[in-house]
Amino acid sequence: MRYQYGSDGGSVVTDAAGNAVVGRPGAVWTARTGGSQVTDLLTLADTATGGTITTDARGRIAFQGPDGVTATLWWDGGDGTRWAILPTETDRIARGQVETYGVLASTVGEPGGPASLDPTGHLEQDQLPDLSASYLARPAGGQSGDALLRGPSGAPYWGRLTAGTTSPWAALEQQAAPRWIAHRGAALLAPENTIEAFRMADQLNADALELDVYRTPDGGLFCMHDTTVDRTSNLSGTTANLTVPGALRGRIDAGSWFANSWPSDLRIPLFADALAEIGNHIPIIVHCNNSGSGALAVAEIQRQELDHAVLIMAWTEAELAAARAAGIPSLLLDADGVLSGQTYAGLLAAGTQYLGVDYSQTSNTTINAAAAAGLRVIVYTVNRRSHFAALPTTGSVWGIVSDDPWYVRGNSQMRTSDLFGAGTFYHGMPGITDAGDYRGYFQAPAWFGLDASGTAMASNGGYVSCMQGYLGPLPSTFTLDFDFVIDTSDYATASMQVAFSVGDTQYDDDTTGTSAKPNGYNLLVRTNGTIDVYRVTGGTSTSIGTVATAAITTGTTQHLRIQMTATQIIVTRTNIAAPNSVTATDSTYRGGLYPHFGVRDTKTRWANVAVT
Repeated sequence: MRYQYGSDGGSVVTDAAGNAVVGRPGAVWTARTGGSQVTDLLTLADTATGGTITTDARGRIAFQGPDGVTATLWWDGGDGTRWAILPTETDRIARGQVETYGVLASTVGEPGGPASLDPTGHLEQDQLPDLSASYLARPAGGQSGDALLRGPSGAPYWGRLTAGTTSPWAALEQQAAPRWIAHRGAALLAPENTIEAFRMADQLNADALELDVYRTPDGGLFCMHDTTVDRTSNLSGTTANLTVPGALRGRIDAGSWFANSWPSDLRIPLFADALAEIGNHIPIIVHCNNSGSGALAVAEIQRQELDHAVLIMAWTEAELAAARAAGIPSLLLDADGVLSGQTYAGLLAAGTQYLGVDYSQTSNTTINAAAAAGLRVIVYTVNRRSHFAALPTTGSVWGIVSDDPWYVRGNSQMRTSDLFGAGTFYHGMPGITDAGDYRGYFQAPAWFGLDASGTAMASNGGYVSCMQGYLGPLPSTFTLDFDFVIDTSDYATASMQVAFSVGDTQYDDDTTGTSAKPNGYNLLVRTNGTIDVYRVTGGTSTSIGTVATAAITTGTTQHLRIQMTATQIIVTRTNIAAPNSVTATDSTYRGGLYPHFGVRDTKTRWANVAVT
């Protein structure tokens, strides 16, 4: 069968100006370059051409190709350019392909053809493939939960694919003690009880997270800890009296109390939202804070089928009743762990397996006794390594609740430089008790600051500090470098301070409050240029070095270098001329020190912090 080539509008030969080339003879080839000449060609009237094809009055090329050929051919008019000529009878070509490769209707039901159907529309039995060669007989035996498996030899047997799917809480049980639990989603690193905090705890691989819920008068649950909404939100009033619409219209104003760099329009999460966000990602401890919240929490947990991933926690056994009835693990909070009016055995018999105790109010003896009785003891809220180190090491502490579990569980430096450019707090940056939530602020591009100027810290004698625990514990000898700017100073002797505490206890230079100064050193750079070095022992500061240097102009960047040698502490303002340095000879405290940045009646910021 011959197929027609050309004769359509796309087969017109033109010159360089675009005009049709009329009456020009040419040869046909099998390739654009090279190839072989094709001579077995016919006109459309079925006469032989001898291999020469001449353009017609419109410049078109038209011919019949060799028998059975459908490939592209090339026409050459002698000017060195070959024109592609395509077969134009695509319908005939397609029919030919079907006739060659298709399955004819007459072969239905025959070997190699489509299967036939019986009168009811089902496949005939003899049309089904024979799979007997691949069939494996089911072995005898097996029990509930088994699956049919194939052994190394290919023989089938009954067995278990795994030991079974392990639930999130059961997996937590299988971990080694202590398990590390992110308190309120890790409240030192992200605004507490927010979706952002919950996501962070999950992303940073906390073993579990704890969150707070309150029951609303209209029967809802939302996440918040305090008895009032004032501290963390833009609302005011009693938490227990807030309605679901009231919670949804409010916002967590994190920028005002957590860090200035955070937005003040974070949503107050409903408990259902929190479960939906992280319920299948990480085990959750649900702290039920008011009457009726326990039953509502259990109902929502069951609605989302998360019984296997949670633990219910409360201060009263009444709030644990729904969890016990549902078979959900439960924890009774008791600050000292002594259980007034209840016994450890009685608590276990009632269906509660966990006991939560306050590290600052309980004793190791109590923790060990509760664990020995069969309770799983969870200790809260442990935010410093020194507090964790004081707990029993006998395995009686089942879990640790912390606002920064990643820092507390470590025992070495996490970094040798700051990450202030992230614009938020890093691990190991707790504040001091007497400053409340305030731990400092962040300023672009990479500054961290503290403000005790004016009346900002009047309640604590104009002093505030924040530990830089990620740099500790510091080695016995080291150099600490950083830039600083005193933006505001209330008077000439107001200061920027750097303290080094023995252990990671809080450093509060104001002794009129609740905190005493720990052992270590405190270095003051005053606005008038004076540098003072103090040794602190038993809460008393003793001067061990001082020097008068050039006064500091507020708003200018300064650089300070602190060198701790085996016998000396050398403090130098490297950006000014001498006198710019003081050397204090003292070796009382070396190794295991933690740095703290502080201010007395100034607004100061730090950057480019590095330990070498």
